[in-house]
Amino acid sequence: MPKSRFFERDRTVQERWYRMKLHQKFGQSLKRFFLSRLHRKLQKEFRAKDKVIQQTIETTVREHKKVDGNLFPATKLLLNISLYFLLAEHDMQALKADAFAHPNTTKRNIALRTLLLTIYELDMGKVTGKQMNQIYSIELLTDATRMNLVEAIKSLKKTRRIIESQLSEARHNTIAHREPDAILQYEIIRKLDIRNFEAALTDFYMAAGKLLAALTLSLNEANSKRGLLMQLIKKPRGT
Repeated sequence: MPKSRFFERDRTVQERWYRMKLHQKFGQSLKRFFLSRLHRKLQKEFRAKDKVIQQTIETTVREHKKVDGNLFPATKLLLNISLYFLLAEHDMQALKADAFAHPNTTKRNIALRTLLLTIYELDMGKVTGKQMNQIYSIELLTDATRMNLVEAIKSLKKTRRIIESQLSEARHNTIAHREPDAILQYEIIRKLDIRNFEAALTDFYMAAGKLLAALTLSLNEANSKRGLLMQLIKKPRGT
């Protein structure tokens, strides 16, 4: 476009042309710059959370080893459920910063696939089915605490199922590398973007926070004088 004609065009057209040229020249560099800043910020934020989770895991392990499951079965079961979830949460916490904002595309993609796979494989049903019925049968939790725990578990399972449905193709074809069509693998990996899972991940982490709070409240009630007494005098059904 001749310069004279270009400067005769509408100002919005000129601005759009300049933005396009700036993006072509500096777009990738700016993206890496802002991702690097965000990555450092997230690492600092998540490192503090990871330290808290690690300390909570160590405390839970110590308490679990100390508790006599024959005398206090509900406390033992609740500690096992808490530890099961905390171990997965610890892995997810370690992957978040890289999955969200690592400036290297390949490392960001691998971290995202690993994070999503961890959530995909997190089956709370393994520790909240029969075990929860045993806890409820002792009647040591108040109705409000029990309902809060039930709803928190349901919410986490629901959000996990959403991620599972969104990730099934990517898990089979790229995470486990089972797809023999290498071009298909390549295309799926390239298109994998955390923004596609943003809503589901936000809901999942909100549900995870509610579950941790509900488990903490349930453990407090189980370890109260009333809770300990109920466990001593009333054995759970199904044991």
